[in-house]
Amino acid sequence: MLYIQESLRVEAPIEIAWAWISDLERLMKVNEFHVSMRFETDQRRGKGTRVHIVHSFFGSSPEVRGARVTHWEEGAGIGWVETDLKEPRGNFPHSSQYRLKPLPDGATLLSDELRGSLNLPFLGKVADRLMQDVFASRIVRRECAYLKAHIEEFAAGWKAGRAAA
Repeated sequence: MLYIQESLRVEAPIEIAWAWISDLERLMKVNEFHVSMRFETDQRRGKGTRVHIVHSFFGSSPEVRGARVTHWEEGAGIGWVETDLKEPRGNFPHSSQYRLKPLPDGATLLSDELRGSLNLPFLGKVADRLMQDVFASRIVRRECAYLKAHIEEFAAGWKAGRAAA
């Protein structure tokens, strides 16, 4: 099992950070392999929301995986599990968690967490460790940087809009 957690300070109030991340269509496309997504039903928010995420790994042909929101704490966090629709126990089933905590001076601590396993019978824990150290930790760091930049840009637009009103 691999486990990665990155946290960073976002210069935006938690309410604005939540407004950005609680848009699942936007949040689920933060991962660089998530090309697009679509909701399975009319439900767009909250625990139990189901989606199909189209992946492309380094330019590979599109692959659809299913995701289900397993954690929704209004104003504080979102999490989901993602699995291959044809082989739920194979092809790296994993979970993603995003958490927000208020910090002094109107900032927010953003945490991005990834757990999963390649479930390879011949390499097992070694494969997970290699994936974590060589590949997945970089992906999570890039996600955090992306989230920070876009939430702060969103916050700047929000402040400008309020000032103009």
